Amino acid sequence: MTVEGITQRHRLTVIGSLFLVSDIGYSFFFAALGTILLGKGTSLQDVALINLLGVVYFGRFLIGPVVDRYGVAKWGHYRGWLIGTQLTLIACLLALATLDPVADLPVVLTATTVVLVISAFHDTAVNGLSVRLLPAEERGLANGIQVGAAGLSILIGSGGALLLYASAGWAVTLVVLAAVFGVPLAALARFAEPTSPPRDQGVSWRALAGPFRSRRTAAWILLVVPFLALGLYLATAVQSAMLLAAGWEMARIALVQYTLAPLAGTAAGLLTGALITRWGRRRPLIVIAGCSAIALAGLLPLATGAGPSLLAGAAVMAVAIAYSAMATWIYTIAMDLARPATAATDVTMQISVLGVLRMLASAGGLTLAAIAGYPPLIAASVLLSLAGTTCAALWARRHSPTHCPNVTSQTG
Repeated sequence: MTVEGITQRHRLTVIGSLFLVSDIGYSFFFAALGTILLGKGTSLQDVALINLLGVVYFGRFLIGPVVDRYGVAKWGHYRGWLIGTQLTLIACLLALATLDPVADLPVVLTATTVVLVISAFHDTAVNGLSVRLLPAEERGLANGIQVGAAGLSILIGSGGALLLYASAGWAVTLVVLAAVFGVPLAALARFAEPTSPPRDQGVSWRALAGPFRSRRTAAWILLVVPFLALGLYLATAVQSAMLLAAGWEMARIALVQYTLAPLAGTAAGLLTGALITRWGRRRPLIVIAGCSAIALAGLLPLATGAGPSLLAGAAVMAVAIAYSAMATWIYTIAMDLARPATAATDVTMQISVLGVLRMLASAGGLTLAAIAGYPPLIAASVLLSLAGTTCAALWARRHSPTHCPNVTSQTG
């Protein structure tokens, strides 16, 4: 089957369902589980071990060549990876449901490592299938759906899981999380992956360096993406601390920052995807980047501890909207630059830069704020956003998804 043999609605349904589960494991273990353990009296040192396991997930670009080279032909190259990893993740989550998170903590941490490794293979395969499945003209809309679905995935794995745990307990929470994986499995059961092009035997680790052999792609990965994302990451890393310093209660922070803001971001991702589909790559970028700088500047009253709380809440929502819009644009370009034969490797390599930046911003944001204060940090994030706008606009002037050196026919 070719891409043309699959309707657009079917393609977008498959993509949306896959990204609906893409962040469940990660967000549960790095947000909900830590809160559960602390609530049961586990020490901060033990909970910190969970964060160290993040290295396993953020190193997922290393397995890209494996996912690109090997697959079960009768199931579909990337589809086979997805079905296998989803079934394994369901089994792991159901096994975790039989454990006590405190009494069996060493086993829980071991199972967490397994889930993160399997999740890395799953998400890498999703990236590869997305490139092969989506024509260039659909990538904007598809990535809007992807960002929205990923936002819901984080809500399910973090806030949703905590609410369910508070009312129904550990075992029910893990069983429900496992059940959510039935959504993409149902979509994949009625989906035939487009025919894969012939692949060389064996794993070529040289594929990891492939994106850097093009000056244009290297500039995108090492210059454009960092400038675009770092300002937003620095600001979001200290948002909770700024809200607490302004006298906000935890319940209010949870409502605005972790519920309303992600929902607004989901809507922003969908709108951005539609704009990219209609206007192309460059014009939406100018709008997105300008709105990002304005949204970040809106945090300055909160950073100084002044201004009404309604304005602070609006600023938090605006930053979430800007973040989702920017993520939609970045994912769209990452797909444009991926080579069909090494799609999983190329997209995952580019997106892994975002993961590293986020880790650095999360670790360094509060430290820098403690040294210099919140206002200089937010001012720096605005300047970084403006610099990113300039770099990206110059870079995008010659970017054409239909004539990109790394983009060839996706029909297989």
